[in-house]
Amino acid sequence: MKAISFIHKNDLDQWLNKLSNKFRVYLPVQDKERAIIDYMDWENYKDIITNKDPKSKDKFKINFTEKTKKSPKYLFFPSTEKFFDFEYKKDIEKPNEVDLELKTPPEDSGKPKIIFGIKPCDIAGIKRLDLIYGKGDKTDSYYLDKREDSLFISIGCNNPYPDCFCTLVGGHPFDFENADIGMVELDDGYAIIKISEKAKAIIKESKDLISDKDLPEDNKKIIDDTETGAVEKIQKYWGGIKIQEFPELMDKTFLSDIWEKITAKCVSCAACTYVCPTCFCFNIRDEQKDLKGERYRVWDYCMNSYYTLEASGHNPRPDKNKRYRNKANCKYSYNIKRNGNVYCIGCGRCIEVCPVGVDIREVVNTVIENAKK
Repeated sequence: MKAISFIHKNDLDQWLNKLSNKFRVYLPVQDKERAIIDYMDWENYKDIITNKDPKSKDKFKINFTEKTKKSPKYLFFPSTEKFFDFEYKKDIEKPNEVDLELKTPPEDSGKPKIIFGIKPCDIAGIKRLDLIYGKGDKTDSYYLDKREDSLFISIGCNNPYPDCFCTLVGGHPFDFENADIGMVELDDGYAIIKISEKAKAIIKESKDLISDKDLPEDNKKIIDDTETGAVEKIQKYWGGIKIQEFPELMDKTFLSDIWEKITAKCVSCAACTYVCPTCFCFNIRDEQKDLKGERYRVWDYCMNSYYTLEASGHNPRPDKNKRYRNKANCKYSYNIKRNGNVYCIGCGRCIEVCPVGVDIREVVNTVIENAKK
């Protein structure tokens, strides 16, 4: 890879200020007291660190190196989202008639979003949600309204963590295919590798900060060495398996007893599904008191024993091994058959949060080995 432009680290704040004039800019911020990294609005971050409390500045810092605790999908697909408030209206003079009044929540600020510092794997996750909510005969206007005109400014992963495995599922630490701007961190700045058509305008508006004049002469070698070093750090749990081969491998083990062994220590807590960038299931609920209430949707998870419970009381997947098998097939089989994409992007969040140490890489490797017997 060869860089086409460059920005100094010291100029990032100025660039973020410029971007925030037209966009709501979200970036990964670390809460050092809670040891959690999550996305925060740039304007909110500035308010916090300029607070009169001197501890605020020391408590939070921008962190482009580590992955966030949660996937940034919640910026477009919130964990809880109100659709509308409702109220039943009764008329004393017409007791047999009831009117229903609906009130939708106020719209967003109207500014499109920039997700700054997003990892390539997380962009891949959002692109898979686009296929679920934005393609086909039925689309999700709530998702698409939030997603519209958003831009991704991605920073590659110089140092993948031990639970990262994007290369095993078709990804790469510097996969900027779906990014609007792709950057690689160097010693004193960021080399810009890609600029999409949508992003050319914001680059042009920041030409006083972004240029190619400060690029190292041997930037291609530096970037290539960084890329090679990053890929070498990712553990090879399996190799030579193409994405399109996974459905057949999953089908061969569908009735195998390996799923009972795989899930022996699983406690069905669903932590893995809540941090997964590609889980897309939700439930719609009404909460009502007297004549007023609200309708909202909330993330659902297939590891819940109630997920497939029918009104009759019958549950086609009552056992956790069957529920986990369904989850694994959703990632490595069903959606590949539907739209050609594996719905695991190798971020490793599920591995990190699992309280009993279930590792999806080991699960898939067990399936591969069992299917080949």
